[in-house]
Amino acid sequence: MRTLGASPWEGDLQNQDELSLALAEFDVLIHAAGCRDLAAPVRLLEQSNTILTQRVVDAAAKAGVPQFIYISAASVVMGVPTPLLNVTESSPIVLRDYLPYTRSKALAEASVLAVRQTAMTVVVLRPSFVWGKGDSIDTEIGPASNHGQFGWFSQGHYPFATCSIANLCDALQLAMQYTQSGCVFNISDGEPVDFRAFMSQRLKVGGYRVPTLSVPRKLAWWLGAFTETGWKYLPMPGKPPLVREMVRLMGFPFTISIEQARHELGYLAAHSIEAQQGGPQH
Repeated sequence: MRTLGASPWEGDLQNQDELSLALAEFDVLIHAAGCRDLAAPVRLLEQSNTILTQRVVDAAAKAGVPQFIYISAASVVMGVPTPLLNVTESSPIVLRDYLPYTRSKALAEASVLAVRQTAMTVVVLRPSFVWGKGDSIDTEIGPASNHGQFGWFSQGHYPFATCSIANLCDALQLAMQYTQSGCVFNISDGEPVDFRAFMSQRLKVGGYRVPTLSVPRKLAWWLGAFTETGWKYLPMPGKPPLVREMVRLMGFPFTISIEQARHELGYLAAHSIEAQQGGPQH
């Protein structure tokens, strides 16, 4: 971080007074911290995503930070396992106990948007399946695939919205210049991809094994519920290999509209998947 010009701060994120002092000179605060482990305990997700965001946004408002940008998730509109296509920012937020990560992000987003608008300008970005070096594919999916623990849901061929870290950074640059408050923007790579084609190419680029196993969605959903129950009530080691949230997030057609970001922010989704992954998507 220091070599890139950043100055890390060491302190207690749970101490609002200490945090407010540290933020006093900030012009803009981008909050992207949190837990993205879908198999993490519910309490950890609540603490790391919902409660932490509430404390950070309150501390920023107290410190007089002019602008707060929160990186939420496009999945906050997901509920029952069904296809969602061309989802807009006006789609209702859904809170489901069986989607604890998504629930924690939705509640965190709500706390940001609840900030008194005259005190601080707030902007929420909702990227869909952020990918790039060090992403969830590098840390979780790829290693799982190498061990035969990742496969496709109903063959994996369906439209899906993705967002490269490069495009997300562009959106952040534009959001920092945005002067209105209380706005939410979907962010993606533009045109949706075929999930299996995209994921196969990303796994290849990362040097991971591409799976051939496919499980029907309904069976995967049932297995996810079964393993969640087992790991919750029995002394099982490690984390459950499959949870319903993973099936919901990656197992169904999901695309979003970025027209609002194009119109209001001037967002272009300029970085193509082909250029970044080194090959065409089919």
